[in-house]
Amino acid sequence: MKVIGIGNRIMTDDGIGVLVAEGLKDYMEEYDIEIMIGETDVETCLNQIRDEDFLVIIDATLFDLAPGTITNRELSSIKSNYKSYSQHDISLIDLLYRYGKKNKGYFIGIEAGEIGFGIDLSIELQSKFCSILEEVKNLIKDILEEG
Repeated sequence: MKVIGIGNRIMTDDGIGVLVAEGLKDYMEEYDIEIMIGETDVETCLNQIRDEDFLVIIDATLFDLAPGTITNRELSSIKSNYKSYSQHDISLIDLLYRYGKKNKGYFIGIEAGEIGFGIDLSIELQSKFCSILEEVKNLIKDILEEG
């Protein structure tokens, strides 16, 4: 399994996927799960994904939900041009479709509260970070148990 954190650290809550992936590193080592910190370089991420890799992609979303709300969807259920919030020209999910990759896995979205220039998360996500990290850990644990 590869867990990939996507986001822009200097765009406030857009960096939540990266921060959560970094927070999972110690926990994932005991399960021999690779953590990739993709940030905004989705092309490099794509080049490091093998056909047999099971993926968990973590990124910020803007679904008009409460900040910090976590959504979880199978990659196979997501169509190209998926509307996660992205400061990038193209999303990793779009690239997977474009290059015909059929990797199994999940997209874990974390609802952003604020997107703008800044190196810190919004107050809302800062106050919820520990619970977000714990919920994502539990989702990944459930995925491992299913697999």
